[in-house]
Amino acid sequence: MAKIWFLLGLLFLLLARLLGIQIDFERTEQLTGFDVYGSTLRVRKYNRTTIVLNGTFTSKIVLDNNYAVSTQLFHSPLGNQQFNHYPMKLPMHQLCDFVDMLHDEYGEYLVNVYNMPERGVCPIKPRSAHTIDKVFPTKAIPPFLPSGLWKIYIYTTLKEKEVSKFEWIVKISTDFF
Repeated sequence: MAKIWFLLGLLFLLLARLLGIQIDFERTEQLTGFDVYGSTLRVRKYNRTTIVLNGTFTSKIVLDNNYAVSTQLFHSPLGNQQFNHYPMKLPMHQLCDFVDMLHDEYGEYLVNVYNMPERGVCPIKPRSAHTIDKVFPTKAIPPFLPSGLWKIYIYTTLKEKEVSKFEWIVKISTDFF
């Protein structure tokens, strides 16, 4: 009987670990490329408890598939800003293909993001996309990622030369541990 309770307890802990994930925005910042993009995206508290993303992301020039988007991920397991490079990333995409992939793979999570380029539109004319009270879409992230702070660098390149760099920091925590 004790063995059954032990196995049920282990199963509960495993399910709690997999299902009890919470992801919050910590910070977003544009580091370079102010002549290509403008960003007023900011992280703020909403209703005292929920962390949301608000602001505007503006493309200032015509963008096409000559531009590419790539990422690098860094993980801080203790949440103390000591980041280690993590060997996982989104594959590099041409910019218009990246927007199409966002619509195909993550379209349901683009709620509260207004004036995004539509799927299949290339070149992308200058525009402003508005984000209003956007809670991080936890279901868009695989549940096996470890807890801690995550730093994501998002690069835009033109002919392998960096034209912009953004830094996003999110916090992954579990509800039970």
